[in-house]
Formats: sequence, structure tokens, C-alpha cells
Amino acid sequence: MSWTKTTIVQELKRLHRARADISYNHMASTAQSLVSAAAVQFGSYRKAVELAGIDYLSVLRRPRWTRQAIIKLIKQARRGGQDLNWGAVTKRRDELGRAAFAATQTRLFGRWDRALQAAGLDADDVSPYRRWNRETILFELKSRHRDGQAVNSGAVQADDQGLHAAAIRAFGKFDAALTAANIPPDSVRQRKSWSKPLVVSSLKALKKSGAKLSDSAMRRSDPALYGASVRLFGTFPAARKAAGISFVPGRRTTKPV
Repeated sequence: MSWTKTTIVQELKRLHRARADISYNHMASTAQSLVSAAAVQFGSYRKAVELAGIDYLSVLRRPRWTRQAIIKLIKQARRGGQDLNWGAVTKRRDELGRAAFAATQTRLFGRWDRALQAAGLDADDVSPYRRWNRETILFELKSRHRDGQAVNSGAVQADDQGLHAAAIRAFGKFDAALTAANIPPDSVRQRKSWSKPLVVSSLKALKKSGAKLSDSAMRRSDPALYGASVRLFGTFPAARKAAGISFVPGRRTTKPV
């Protein structure tokens, strides 16, 4: 069905009159196309519900998911050999399907692949579970932007090469994907021109300031520098070594070589 603002409002009113569960969690697992269309047409599912004349708080299902509960379900599914790619789990009508949508909440994991990683699946295991299409690409870019993560081309390429490649395949250019996600490319583009000496000096400055220089910490705190390190040195540890910084996993500080 091709959703419009009018048909979205009409359907929400119909479901509400029928006393159906139109909470976000339930609708995301049973009527994903409607929820996605509402987000696109109105900016959020909540706004669509309110414009349908429905008190959003009256239909809000209180959160019940925890990180531990989601991780447990993922591990059970993994042991059972079940398909854990995003496209597969979101078509399910069981607890695992509901857990997948819940996992994307900011208070939990923010993204499905992060939930998989938290359940013990490394990057090599995670990548086959992502099946990208235009809808999931836009959802991911919007989620990253909403959560305050860098969404410029370099940062996304360093943090999630699968997403970056999929965006280019689907939209032709990465900037076109940002535009489709209602994110002005110029507002997130990193203007700094990185070089190996600049990366090295930046890492040394961070070391002196006492910042954490682990791979994961840098990916979160300075995705632009992290991305430049990977592009110019091959890996972040290689860039860290070039800066004369030794790193021992588990320790909170770094020492000069």
C-alpha cells in the first residue's frame, strides 16, 4: 500500500476505534510499513497518532525490554541456527522480532548490529546479518544523526563500511543518501583535510590530555580522527603505533613507546 498522510490518519483512527493495540512497539512488529510511513510523512509515529486525534499517552506501552533480555534471545536464536539478519527478524511475529525493534531504542542499543555484538557476535559475524535497502539505510542514517553520531562520509565509512557501501549503491552518492534522510550534507561534512602527520599530532595531543585511546573509545569520541587513522594507516592500532603510543587492552591509560 502507498501510504499518504490521509490514509495513515484514517488507518490509525480505524484501529483505535477497533480498540487495537497501536502502541509503537506493537505496530512496529505488525505494521512496519505504516510506522515507517508515519515517520516519513509526519516526522515521527507519535505525531501521526496525535494528528489522528488520539492521546499518545493513552496508547503508549511502557518499556519492558532490557539489554539482558535482548541478548538472551539473540543467543538462544544463534544456538538454534535461526536467521538473525535485520530483514528476517523484523518479519517475525514472536519475541525475537519484537526484541529486534526494541533493540533500536536509544536507551538499549540504538542499532540492531550493536545488540548482536553485545551478544558476542564479532564484526565478521555481524556483517552477513545486515540486508540493506533504501528504507533501512535511511533509518540507520537518521538514527545515527539523532543519537549525535557523526554521519559524514568518512566517519560512516570508518564505523560501518557496509552501511556506507549500501548507501552509495542505493542512492548513487553518499550525499544523496543524506539528503534523502533529511540531513543536509553540508551541515555534517568534515572540512578538515587529514594527513598522516596531522593524525599523528592529533593522537599525541589526545594522549597528553589523558583521553582514552582504545579502538572503541576513539570510534565513539572522535569518529573523524578515527576514520582518518583507518584510511591513512590501514587500522587504528597502526596509527596509534605511528604516534609512538603503546596500548595494553584493559588499561585506562596509554604510555609513550
